[in-house]
Amino acid sequence: MPIRYVINRTKRFFIYRVLHVDDTPHRIALGVAVGIFVTWTPTVGLQMVLTVLIAILLRANKFVGIPFVWISNPVTLVPIYKWCNYEIGRWMLGGNYQSPDFARAFHVGGSWWLEVWANRIRAFWEATWQAFGPLWLGSCVVGLILGTLSYFAVRYAVIRYRQHRELKRFARRAKS
Repeated sequence: MPIRYVINRTKRFFIYRVLHVDDTPHRIALGVAVGIFVTWTPTVGLQMVLTVLIAILLRANKFVGIPFVWISNPVTLVPIYKWCNYEIGRWMLGGNYQSPDFARAFHVGGSWWLEVWANRIRAFWEATWQAFGPLWLGSCVVGLILGTLSYFAVRYAVIRYRQHRELKRFARRAKS
């Protein structure tokens, strides 16, 4: 897929699905900020529902934030959660947190199939539990920073886009 095609699709999406929405700049920007924040939390599978619920609670636009949660997908999970959020949370906590050993969960054994699965679930849970604190802390910090930045950027973009549209409309009327 050529990069120009991706850029044009992204531009069209942003103009027609974000800037063109019939709502206040604050509500649109807050909806995007909620979507960006939820994207960076480890709530895969619940992100669209969480975005809508948080948007309702904050009186933000419910629909503009939903596409932004698609940033976190199976391809981007490791870079987002492991290489970014977990490492930031681990650095902030300053503890001796070791990276989770998920591979161990698939190599534990047992004498029969039910015991094997029980041991795997236990090993997976132990690895996940070790990462829980740093992952959530890092996710919330990164999500808040990116959500705040996106709020101001989108609010500014909506206001400027509407001003530009109004000027074009005024110029068209003046010509005729």
